[in-house]
Amino acid sequence: MTAVDDRDAAPAGADGHAPLVLPVSLGPGVDGWFTGRAPADAPPPAVGAAGNLSHRRPHEPPRLAADRRAAFGRMGLDAGDVVWMQQVHGAEVAVVDEHTPRGAEVRGVDALVTVQADRPIAVQVADCVPVLLSSPAGVVAVAHAGRRGVELGIVPATLAAMEDLGAERASVAAAIGPAIGGCCYEVPSEMREDLSDDHPVASGTTSWGTPSLDLPAAVAEVLRDAGVGDVARVGSCTRCDDEDRWFSHRADPTTGRQVGVVVRRGGQA
Repeated sequence: MTAVDDRDAAPAGADGHAPLVLPVSLGPGVDGWFTGRAPADAPPPAVGAAGNLSHRRPHEPPRLAADRRAAFGRMGLDAGDVVWMQQVHGAEVAVVDEHTPRGAEVRGVDALVTVQADRPIAVQVADCVPVLLSSPAGVVAVAHAGRRGVELGIVPATLAAMEDLGAERASVAAAIGPAIGGCCYEVPSEMREDLSDDHPVASGTTSWGTPSLDLPAAVAEVLRDAGVGDVARVGSCTRCDDEDRWFSHRADPTTGRQVGVVVRRGGQA
């Protein structure tokens, strides 16, 4: 693990254009959010994209730190407390516990789970599916589900890790955030067939008539098939959103990243 340093910061929201922050309901004592771009009239930074919250994308460190402080401040969080992942499109899950440093970046995983109160955990995306999960048992999780992650079983692996910490699948609440939809995620027909063999609902057609994959639908199906009864979809297609609220790698490979964040507030069992 490596720490993500947010100390090199300009004042939060220095240009008055904080990234979009969308609250998500995940049950009593648990808060979740998905972020998006800064407003369309936000001055573009010299490097990177306005509203980007990922240190792994092109950015100016003071601007990134300011945007993080603005976004996480709206969540009532300290940006330096957030635990991140170095995501690898796999199916490895890490547990965030009392030994995990504040502001750590956990390497080589695509999901985080924790029972620690007031320990926000985050997933970064720009087309892949971000998933936030919570349980009345006090277990929360984030997962990064791209095509390979869906194939490899990142969602079942995350649920299994939550169960290991005391969660019951039937009581888990899940929120699927902004991700590229079947309307825009064009793939070769062979790739569509490969994934749809195991996940028929993933088979799609783009708005222009070519083979596609509907990853949000596949993730929702996996969650429900695993016994999760409360599955919500938040946001829209990252590539064709009418208001251009989201970052999309398919639309612009140099773009930034939005994040999904979940935290169990102190006081919940």
